[in-house]
Amino acid sequence: MNSIWLFLFLGLTGSAGPGHFGFRVLAYRHQLDKKYGFESGTEDGGMSYSWWLMCFGFRKFKDSGMNLFAGNAAVMGWITLLGIIGTAIAITFKN
Repeated sequence: MNSIWLFLFLGLTGSAGPGHFGFRVLAYRHQLDKKYGFESGTEDGGMSYSWWLMCFGFRKFKDSGMNLFAGNAAVMGWITLLGIIGTAIAITFKN
């Protein structure tokens, strides 16, 4: 039974992870093109930028393009995080 959960969580991570990173690049590029200011520590587009997106910090811009790219990145980021945590738990309890 535990193998089913491991397969499920690996599938979540494997499908939502690339989507998160792809939309993160689009959101970052959109933010650069529109010349929106970056929060401190997110200028490089790295993991802190991912966290900022996942906390929906982009909503202050009220830009439909940013909402599209960053919103998808945020939701897929949370799904990826859920998949990573679930995978770790499933591996821990696997017999």
